[in-house]
Amino acid sequence: MNEKELLVPVAVEELAALEAMAMLSNCEVIDFRTLSSKIDERAEKVGDDSKSLIGLMSLAYVIFEYKKRGREEAAQKIFDELKPEITPSVVELLDVLEEEWRENNK
Repeated sequence: MNEKELLVPVAVEELAALEAMAMLSNCEVIDFRTLSSKIDERAEKVGDDSKSLIGLMSLAYVIFEYKKRGREEAAQKIFDELKPEITPSVVELLDVLEEEWRENNK
């Protein structure tokens, strides 16, 4: 690790949101693969569970964002490609995101 590199603790939820934003954006300077690999690199140092959780949450955020943008077909395509063992967790997180969204948009 570079001594000049400043490390700040960041919640998994925030890393997942950042990764989801990178997936959804059309960046010209910073690309999704670079950002995602850096997040994965850090998560691997903490443990595989963190990496899996970040990935699961970021996919849920992307699905949710697509649904709210009216891109149901794209959301469904991502959902259909999920591994069966993580689908229940993604569904649960989508329910939480929907509830939070409704609460914030009353």
